[in-house]
Amino acid sequence: MRLERNYIMKGRKTNSTLGKSKKAGRNHKSSNRVLQVVNILAAENQMQLKKLLQDVEKGIIIRFLDRTGGNQRHAAKLLGLKYTTLNEKIKRYQIRFQKKPIDMMVF
Repeated sequence: MRLERNYIMKGRKTNSTLGKSKKAGRNHKSSNRVLQVVNILAAENQMQLKKLLQDVEKGIIIRFLDRTGGNQRHAAKLLGLKYTTLNEKIKRYQIRFQKKPIDMMVF
C-alpha cells in the first residue's frame, strides 16, 4: 500500500515543485558587471575557481571591516553571517586590522 502511494506520488508534479523551478530560472542571468569581471579574469590567466572565490571573499571581508571600523559584529551582520563564522574566516585568511578609535565629544 505504501509503495503504491510512493510510486503514484513520484509521477505527480505539485504546485510547490513547479514554483521552485520557475524561480530558479531567474537567477541564471548575470549582470553586465559580473560578466566584465569574468571576462577580465578569463583573459588574464586561468585561475582555479576555489582560489578566485577565496580572494574575492577575503576582499569583501576586508572592505566590510574597513567600512565598520573593524567592528566584527557589525560587519558580520551586514554580510549576513554569524559572528563566529566571520571570525573563523578572518583567522583562515589571516586578515589583520586595527579598530579605529571612536571619536569622543569633548565638553
